[in-house]
Amino acid sequence: MKNILVRTTTLAVITVLSLQTFNIKTLAQEVKKDSIVPSQKDVIALMQNICGAGNITREQGKIVCKKCPSFTGYSGDSGGSLTSVVYGSFTKAGIREALVDLGDCEPRVGNWGGSVLLRRTNKGWSRILYEQGLRSHSCLKISNKTGRDSLVCEGSYTGQGYFITSLDHLEIGTTKIKNINLLKVESNTATCRPPFYDVGIKDFTLRDTNQDKRFDLVIKVTEAREPKGVTRSGDDQCEPRLSESKLHELTFLYNGQSFRATPATAKLIKQLEP
Repeated sequence: MKNILVRTTTLAVITVLSLQTFNIKTLAQEVKKDSIVPSQKDVIALMQNICGAGNITREQGKIVCKKCPSFTGYSGDSGGSLTSVVYGSFTKAGIREALVDLGDCEPRVGNWGGSVLLRRTNKGWSRILYEQGLRSHSCLKISNKTGRDSLVCEGSYTGQGYFITSLDHLEIGTTKIKNINLLKVESNTATCRPPFYDVGIKDFTLRDTNQDKRFDLVIKVTEAREPKGVTRSGDDQCEPRLSESKLHELTFLYNGQSFRATPATAKLIKQLEP
């Protein structure tokens, strides 16, 4: 089924969190795109299934698990909060499903959380699978030829002073989630290892760029690098001296099943790599 150009979801553009924010376990994730914060009624219904019967409570106005669910890395520890949900028909056309971003129940190596796929039936919500480390708080939804929905999600990670952001195409099944990386860029401005560069994803949207009545993926990327020949004294090795930021637009064409970078985009991606 063709992806008709009708979208009612408001695309919120939110400033990227600072690098320091990602160094703490209790980080507040940005919720944007088709990922939403559901109503409290829906949160309760979803969390009752995720956390388990009798394992939910209210903290600072939020519904959370008393203890992390048994299927998470921090099973039995206090924690477990719903960051966002994306509703769609992921495993089969016409069914009601929800991908929930669950935070605070994984270690740093597990990206502090994961995503839970739930399915709605006449008996309520039931859990289908859990993907450790997959954060789904910033995703766009797109329908394929069969009427199933897939997602394009933004992810980020820090390690040894590098800040890495990526966009992945997620094809969600009943037993696993297929993760296809489309773009990965990084910043090294916190490494104390010049020359410094800062490449990041500013925004990503769906737009029909080739008039085939299907949405394509358009990504805006910022790039700033130190000019060649920058000299430093011994005490300012950790201070970036970046040039003015450039804004690039990358396009991935969608054929109803998969994304393909245009030739110009493929060439630009090579230039954006460290």
